[in-house]
Amino acid sequence: MTEKKPKAKAKPKKKAAAKKTVKKKMGRPTKYTLELGDLICEQIASGKSLMRICENPDMPKPRTVYRWLREMDDFRHNYENAKEDQADAMVEEMLEIGNSADSENVQVARLQIDTRKWVASKFKSKRYGDKLQTENKSTVTLEGMSDEELDAKLNALKNAQ
Repeated sequence: MTEKKPKAKAKPKKKAAAKKTVKKKMGRPTKYTLELGDLICEQIASGKSLMRICENPDMPKPRTVYRWLREMDDFRHNYENAKEDQADAMVEEMLEIGNSADSENVQVARLQIDTRKWVASKFKSKRYGDKLQTENKSTVTLEGMSDEELDAKLNALKNAQ
C-alpha cells in the first residue's frame, strides 16, 4: 500500500477590501459658469436667438446649452425668465418694424410682425396669447333646493372657474 501524504492546510483567504467605486462622468468637463449662463440669458432677453448667440466662437454650441437646461435648475429658471423677457423685446421690435414699413416692404414687415406675434404668444402666453372665451348654455334648476344645497352648488360653480 502506498502512503498518503497529509494535505497541507489551506491558508485562510484574506477578505478582499471593499472598494468604493466612484462613477466618473464621461466626456469633457462642462464650461458652464454662472457668468456665462447670465450672459446667455441677458442676450436672450434682449431679443437674440440662441442660434445667433452660439455663433460667437466664445459661446458654447446650442446642444451644450440645451444640456445645461436639462441639468441645471438655476440656469433653466433664468433661461425661462429670459424667454418671457424676449417676448417683450419682440413686441418692441414689432413697433419698430411697423413704423419703418413702406409700400415696397409691407409684406415682408407683415410676415416679420406675424412671426414675432406668434412666438411672443408662446413665450409669454398669459400676456400675448390668445384669450379663449367659452359660453355655457346649460341650465340648472334651483327650485326646491335647500339653502345648504344652494350653497354647495354655488361653491361648486366658483371652484369650477
